[in-house]
Amino acid sequence: MSTQIGAIGSPSPSTAASAASSSPSSVAPKLTNDTKQKLDALGVDTSSITTEAQGQIALLQAQQQQPQNGQSGGEKHHSGSGKAEMEAMKSQATELAGKVGVTVSSDEKLDDIMAAIGPAISAKVSAAGNDQTKLNEVQELQSEYDTLSSSLTTMQSQHAQSAQGTQAINSSLNNMAVQNKVYHQV
Repeated sequence: MSTQIGAIGSPSPSTAASAASSSPSSVAPKLTNDTKQKLDALGVDTSSITTEAQGQIALLQAQQQQPQNGQSGGEKHHSGSGKAEMEAMKSQATELAGKVGVTVSSDEKLDDIMAAIGPAISAKVSAAGNDQTKLNEVQELQSEYDTLSSSLTTMQSQHAQSAQGTQAINSSLNNMAVQNKVYHQV
């Protein structure tokens, strides 16, 4: 499988590769064997990459795409299972909402459902008074709520970390593009 990185005229991070490829290669250092080997290992077509700057940009782009590509088989499944997990959590939350007396619609978001359940459980605790049987029932509901809440927080945290990683790579690519333009006085 071969991946083409940085086609001329394409937007976003590949613009950096475009800027590098539009500059005369005689001015910039040639692509090193080390960078070429790394690109080849990532499945990048190096036939149009002639300078080290182009190679470094393409390498960063390929590394950015690598987790996405690597996850497309496994992560697509994980993403699919992530959606399935989210749907299962929503189903559990909807069921729990019914147990605590909160009515939710099918198009309501999981966060909103969870936000409605918390106060309903607190109200049940107050209503239970000193009745140990009712308090035990509420404790089970609270435990189920805590488990769902913890799972939701974990999923949101993982999603946020993934987004931060992508943002950092894009920032690095943009910085390289600016440096490349300054170097070539484009």
